[in-house]
Amino acid sequence: MTFSSSPVALLVVAFCFAAPLGAQNVRDPQPTAIVDVRLSSDPDAARVGIVLRDGRIERILAEGEEPPPGVLVIEGDGALALPAFIDAYATSGFEVGEREAAPDMDTEVDANVHIDMRRANRKGLRPSFRVVDALSIEEGTREGYRNQGFAALHSCPAGEILGGLSAVMTLREASLRECIVAAEVFATAEFRASGRGYPRTLMGYHAQLRQFFLDARWQEQRLARYASGEADRRPPFDPELEAAGELLRGERRLLCRANSVRDIRRWLKLAEEHGLRIAIAGGAEAWKVAAELAQAQVPVLLELDWGKEVEDPDAEEESEAEDAPDGEETGAGPEQDAEAEPEAEIGTEPTPDVAPEPTQEPEQEQEKEREAAPTDEQPAPEEESSAEPENALEYTEPIGVLRERRRLWELKRDCALRLEEAGVVFAFGSSDSSSAELIKGVRALVQAGLDESIAIRALTQTPAALLGLEQHLGELAPGFDADIALWTLSPFKKKAHLDWLFIDGAAHEYKREDQENGEPAEGVDLTGGWSFSYEGQDGPPATMELVMDESGAVTGTLSFTTPDGTPVSSAVEGNVRGADFSLHVDLDISGWSAKLSIEGQVDGDEISGDATWKYSGGEDSEAFDGKRLPEDDKPEDNKSVR
Repeated sequence: MTFSSSPVALLVVAFCFAAPLGAQNVRDPQPTAIVDVRLSSDPDAARVGIVLRDGRIERILAEGEEPPPGVLVIEGDGALALPAFIDAYATSGFEVGEREAAPDMDTEVDANVHIDMRRANRKGLRPSFRVVDALSIEEGTREGYRNQGFAALHSCPAGEILGGLSAVMTLREASLRECIVAAEVFATAEFRASGRGYPRTLMGYHAQLRQFFLDARWQEQRLARYASGEADRRPPFDPELEAAGELLRGERRLLCRANSVRDIRRWLKLAEEHGLRIAIAGGAEAWKVAAELAQAQVPVLLELDWGKEVEDPDAEEESEAEDAPDGEETGAGPEQDAEAEPEAEIGTEPTPDVAPEPTQEPEQEQEKEREAAPTDEQPAPEEESSAEPENALEYTEPIGVLRERRRLWELKRDCALRLEEAGVVFAFGSSDSSSAELIKGVRALVQAGLDESIAIRALTQTPAALLGLEQHLGELAPGFDADIALWTLSPFKKKAHLDWLFIDGAAHEYKREDQENGEPAEGVDLTGGWSFSYEGQDGPPATMELVMDESGAVTGTLSFTTPDGTPVSSAVEGNVRGADFSLHVDLDISGWSAKLSIEGQVDGDEISGDATWKYSGGEDSEAFDGKRLPEDDKPEDNKSVR
């Protein structure tokens, strides 16, 4: 791929349920009645209707009740109607501009004695920044969310000690001003700060934050004294300190990004020290402090990034046991075990009961040694240091190590299950990832034992309540916003399909042609080498070597060279459904990481679509096209990526 002005990032796993045939793009959707739908996954649930008017749910029709006259009727065909999903925590959807100048005057460096200094070092502190003033979300990004059944996005600033105020917006095709649901929701925080200079360490972040809170309290006291007429200098206008004052008075919740148990406990201690109302975003190790979070009534907006799945070393044995006929065991039975020879330890040769017979007589062996010995006429051959011994054994990790790695990965994956057991309120968010990867993670949790109703609640009712929108989003009831998704099955089933999505009453229909079973269409194959180019590129394209199996799963390698000559090669994963594909790759280039979601369509030996880069502080989106490489072309031929 060629990355022109956009940062290189991660191709995110996109597990799309379908590709949209088209979308209704009208400012004021006409009154609509959705009939013959179920409000429960029970196949015997009553078939009801939902009347939508002015972007809200007007009423629920009982089974058999006729829709009112003059409305557009949409047949649900027994589909499962659910509230459209809410992404509870995303770090995209806006653009962050440059930091304004420091709020104090520069010191006079030409004076003999420097008696002045900056009073306000504000690195990493911008609590008055509002995402709603910088919203910028590409239509391709909105469409990617809608494809997964999402109607709303909680967009949160990240990367600063105090990053600013988050906002909630819907994902319909309309102007941003019409999509804003809540302009100021949470203040965000993180043990991190962009830019150079102090602070740059954990200790510095703590000191900076504590000093800022002290300054905010002092500012409040000065404002109160000035308002009462006491003799004192007029306090300066400082919206940053005023924004911090809301946190200290408990008027606004502080959303603290923390994944490690140490950082979570640090925020809990700071909250107790300063009287803050907090929530945790990320929460990879929140299961370790579930009891503490429950006691402090601190909710968690969970990221579902557990890293690459660790293979279960016992999965093959379990599969064989499941496939065995009833009453028949795999492997040796009790009688066989008594006679079976014990297995040799990994990496060792079995010890024979008797010494092996020599292959040659001793005299013959000695004669051969004398013949092989070097003479004056024939010098001894040089030893090859790189040659491996003939009896070298391939190292295999002990089964106990493999099982422990799998156990630790499962503990991270099952964090939501442990939080549910402890009574911690939690919702799901995509964070730096994509909506498709978020749904894939929730599906994995359901397969691991999380109840489907809890998973749906964590994508609908719970985030709505945490964001203060419980009267508008997250439920299918009269008076709520008309954000509805119609699914063929529970959305966490492999063969589930999204048929319709309504956002503020505007309808988006999804056809199931060539995608009924989520498999590639006939003749569609991504296997081979591909070259990608982007609009505005100024360098040769990158290449990808891909392999697609019969189910549509894609793996491969992305290869390119950075402008400074650094070669990069990263693993690619993805999926093909019908003629649509979605791929992802994690990139880490000299400590810089980002993510790229690429959604496209296959047309023979050509591909096209949209790619969205997500990185700390923002995102970019560009259209791309590509062609299949001849078999003799190699990915190493790439020279640069800009």
